Amino acid sequence: MIKHFFITVGVIICLFAMPVTGHAQVIHEVRYGDSLTKISQQYKVAAREITRLNELARNARLVLGQALLLPGSTYIVQPGDSLWEIAKRHSLPKKC
Repeated sequence: MIKHFFITVGVIICLFAMPVTGHAQVIHEVRYGDSLTKISQQYKVAAREITRLNELARNARLVLGQALLLPGSTYIVQPGDSLWEIAKRHSLPKKC
């Protein structure tokens, strides 16, 4: 009985100690001069993937202020990380 308890506690500790990763999405607000091509290059994502994810028509026009979902992944902040380093690592624009 005690052995079962310690095994259960050990499994729970291991589950909480594992880093949480998964798929997230980045939201990009369309600005003046943006195009699917420009956004895809900025975030290093295929334009067709942005189109698919946002269910846009093939030749859809973007609208200022429109929110576009972009595929991304979660990042767990590490001790010593700065916002600048995280932004650079994930190829985020200087003006977010």
